[in-house]
Amino acid sequence: MPKATSRRPAGGELSLIAGLTQELSKVSSRAVELGIGDDAAVLRVGKERLVVTVDDQVEGVHFDLRWLTTADVGYRALQAAASDLAAMGAEPLAAVASLRAPRGFPEARLRELSRGQAAAARELGCPVVGGNVARDSHLSVTTTVLGRVKKPLLRRGAQPGDELWVLGELGLARAGLLLHQLRPKLPRRLAAVAARARGAWARPRALVREGRALQGRARAALDVSDGLAGDVQHLARASGVKAVIEAARLATMVTEDLAELGDLLGEPGVALALRGGEDYALLASGPRARRPPGAKVVGRIERGRGSALELETGQRFALGAGFDHFRS
Repeated sequence: MPKATSRRPAGGELSLIAGLTQELSKVSSRAVELGIGDDAAVLRVGKERLVVTVDDQVEGVHFDLRWLTTADVGYRALQAAASDLAAMGAEPLAAVASLRAPRGFPEARLRELSRGQAAAARELGCPVVGGNVARDSHLSVTTTVLGRVKKPLLRRGAQPGDELWVLGELGLARAGLLLHQLRPKLPRRLAAVAARARGAWARPRALVREGRALQGRARAALDVSDGLAGDVQHLARASGVKAVIEAARLATMVTEDLAELGDLLGEPGVALALRGGEDYALLASGPRARRPPGAKVVGRIERGRGSALELETGQRFALGAGFDHFRS
């Protein structure tokens, strides 16, 4: 991903979040069932649970207008935010968005951005019902999505003996980003996978239906937005377990044409799947007997702490961190 331009705290993103949480958690409410620390917050509203999340798309950090249209920016802003609700098995209800743009930014391009938002809203059944417009030095969209769920799926809850499942595809979005950055000459046989990769990065899709299908099956879940290697650590840390990604199983998620594309881009297929951020696939754990249709097994949960990549030989390697806004 493009480098963040913010000043970098010594401890990185997780350290910053921990410090902010310490301060903000001093204020509580009976309405709050789940606060900071998961994909979204959960509020009690009568017998319902209201799920609330917010996500940013910032020029120079999340996107580059040399590679995306403003319609793409609007579309991915809403889908990325809704992906947090998908991870909790929630149904999106509505969204509000804050749009910031530099002085003199063409109004026609901002209207194009709103058309991208509207396209995503139609697909998700999640209308944008309000927001704010302001001037800034860069184009950015901040999207808050509200949803509902009877019992949210959380990052915590994974148990030893669980399988690790992935719903959706891994590595395509990173390949799409690398295609834009490197602009390599590709053989004709890779045209189809290259088009899919560019689309996966420019116009990701929140797996809302798949998330709701995890209800009653998964014990823990989150979306893969910072890369599988990093996000599996979030699940393991929250659940107090060890998560093991099996390289042989992960390799089965990488198609032959994606692997060949990865080689041309200088990143092997399994590395694309491990490092690929913004896939917005769902990572979940649960017992084998409750594995949902379409889920692919990529590993397992064990007793212990942390996460590892296990080779077919049994040799293990610690997984590196995922994308960090203050270090990447």
